[in-house]
Amino acid sequence: MDQYRPLPAFGGLSSISIEDSKVVIVPFPLEITTTYKKGTREGPLSILLASYNLELYDEEIDDIPAEIGIYTFPDFFLPLGDLRKSLLNIEMIVKNILEKNKFPIFLGGEHTITKGILRAYLSMGYNFSVLHFDAHSDLREEYEGTEDSHACALREASEKLNIVQVGIRSLSKEEREYIKGKANIKVFWDFDIHTKDFDNVIRDILTSVKEENVYITFDFDVFNPSEMPATGTPEPGGLSWYEVLSILREVFKNKKIIGMDFVEFSPIPGLVYPDYLAARLIYKIIGYHKKHNIVKNG
Repeated sequence: MDQYRPLPAFGGLSSISIEDSKVVIVPFPLEITTTYKKGTREGPLSILLASYNLELYDEEIDDIPAEIGIYTFPDFFLPLGDLRKSLLNIEMIVKNILEKNKFPIFLGGEHTITKGILRAYLSMGYNFSVLHFDAHSDLREEYEGTEDSHACALREASEKLNIVQVGIRSLSKEEREYIKGKANIKVFWDFDIHTKDFDNVIRDILTSVKEENVYITFDFDVFNPSEMPATGTPEPGGLSWYEVLSILREVFKNKKIIGMDFVEFSPIPGLVYPDYLAARLIYKIIGYHKKHNIVKNG
């Protein structure tokens, strides 16, 4: 893993060293198993370029989140023709980052990267729940001949961890039956979320996340496609910008977030607002971490 490609620093903040940072941005532009619209390998670069246009002051928290210190890793050259080796390399990279005691934000790439990331946390002895934002359950045992498909991203973790899924609105019958048989999986269906008081939904999500430590995996297709069209597998329905922020804000207030990934962003040439939304969401997360989580994370 001594080969890499330099990338633009998040927010244009290129002067800080990894030693002086509290937050690290880690690009994993892996794309091997995507099955509908391609392009997730371009996601990290597009997000980083869009982040140059961010206003670094955040009006909601009345602060400048960037002052926490943000370091952007280069693009590690994953062996794109070998999915198993790519996952092993991701696991090794994540272990090394966790040893540095930083707050990591991983940029995909397809959702398969989460499988390698979670293996690293588990191998290092973390006890945690997974909060999963997605239009799809990603709990298939295998898909198109491989258990490492993006459609299987959370299956392995669901055998070992408390999983809370938010915004699900597309899955196979086999996945639905699997969920019914797993007491450690709680699903907040998209059709159900929008028939209930949203404050109660947030409280129920927090109650369902059993552990104090939480890893968040965020697939951009959880958004309504009118707000976020740049995904490989868009689904009607979905959450709005402010609904997503409301959930994340309360999770950061009440839990210790140990890391987060953003996956399945597939940029659309000539359409810039999804790129900026993605960058702004990540910057919001950094702000929430600084305001609510920094003491707990150290």
